[in-house]
Amino acid sequence: MAGAAVPVPVSRHAAVVVVLVLAAAHGAFCGSSHVELAAGVVARGGNAPSLRAPRGNVTGADGAPAPAPSGSLAGCGCGPRPAPWQFLNQKLEALWPVIQAFKKTITCDPLGVTATWEGPDLCSSYFNGTKYKGFYCDFPPSANTTLTVASIDFNGFGLCAPSLAGFVDQFPDLALFHANSNNFSGDVPDLTHLPFFYELDLSNNNFSGPFPDAVVPLGGLLFLDLRFNRYAGAVPPPVFALTVEALFLNNNGFDGRIPDSFGSTGAKYLVVANNQFTGPIPRSIYNTSATLSEVLFLNNRLSGCLPYEIGLVEGLAVFDAGGNEIAGPIPLSFGCLRDVEELNLAGNQLYGQVPDVVCLLAKTGKLRNLSLSDNFFHSVGHHCMELVRSRVLDVRRNCILGFPDQRPPLECAAFYADPSKHCPFIPHIPCDLPGYHHPPAKAALPAAAAHGHGHSQPQGQGGGN
Repeated sequence: MAGAAVPVPVSRHAAVVVVLVLAAAHGAFCGSSHVELAAGVVARGGNAPSLRAPRGNVTGADGAPAPAPSGSLAGCGCGPRPAPWQFLNQKLEALWPVIQAFKKTITCDPLGVTATWEGPDLCSSYFNGTKYKGFYCDFPPSANTTLTVASIDFNGFGLCAPSLAGFVDQFPDLALFHANSNNFSGDVPDLTHLPFFYELDLSNNNFSGPFPDAVVPLGGLLFLDLRFNRYAGAVPPPVFALTVEALFLNNNGFDGRIPDSFGSTGAKYLVVANNQFTGPIPRSIYNTSATLSEVLFLNNRLSGCLPYEIGLVEGLAVFDAGGNEIAGPIPLSFGCLRDVEELNLAGNQLYGQVPDVVCLLAKTGKLRNLSLSDNFFHSVGHHCMELVRSRVLDVRRNCILGFPDQRPPLECAAFYADPSKHCPFIPHIPCDLPGYHHPPAKAALPAAAAHGHGHSQPQGQGGGN
């Protein structure tokens, strides 16, 4: 994933990302340079997409928190309190002690940012100054002639503090708080009383425990990033009903089933990868057709059959469910994903024939990377053969006779002999596919049976094309 964004004065920052355009429509008043799309965490090229850790990751190779940066602050260094007349207005005067109190709790500051948090010039950055790094001012809708702190961006500062409570929640006109790549911990403060708040980024820190309850009531959020922490347990169903444009929960310890409320999400970019989620991908995913563009389920413990409803999410550009325990054939509905560019189903228990309708998307759609390695497919059709030759399609470690780098025949025979692997197959294609003609029913019979792989499947359950 991308690292910490470079903060800029919010009043001059152009709305160059979708989240901020939406924020403007909601009456928000400041910009952000830190919206990271899910496409940024998909490794382009190669076979199976994977998540990249952001620069400055504070977790070690074993997933434990890395030691805090050295350089403990010897003292507050706050200096004398400025006189009231030295502040631009009463709002800024009221925020000065909030910042100074938080400064006293900081135990490490490797970049020396807090040394700039002195004096009355809280809006220094608005006037191109160098004081109060990380604090950005603008005019709130409720008082459009009064300059005040509108956003806080600590991305990449490496600050250490035991809690954000009593700090972030004390800025009444705050619209966003970004804290990627620090060493913050403790509880997420209650921000429900902040009327303009719409972006929260706590990624790559040391937060732990259950999903933070304080986030759930934030109905106005457009961006929520909790990735690369140590949260664990179930994700409350209301989280997927938030109004977010981007929702990143990856690289934590979340577990249990993904709730059916998943289909209620309005997110365009949704990442739940590298957790411990179990159970099937919710069939309610079809309800996200109007909004969902990129979704990453990879590296969990998801199981069950691959839902036919995924093929109904017409706007999908990236779908990644690699590294799970998902079974069954690929539904023919996947051939309707005309906008899909990256499709990763590697490392599961999928079987049958790789559907030609999916491979045809490389010609009729936008498909440029299809990874099906480490499954149990027994054959590929004409269009899929072309993708194998062009290295768009990866089918290594399957059960395709005559192909290199396949599973041992005995392993394939044992898999196909196990009736517990069966999943329903729906032969219907819910869209018109240019250049595709459905083959006769007999073509759907598993070729593996002809090669002695003996899989007793119901008619048409070969994953078909």
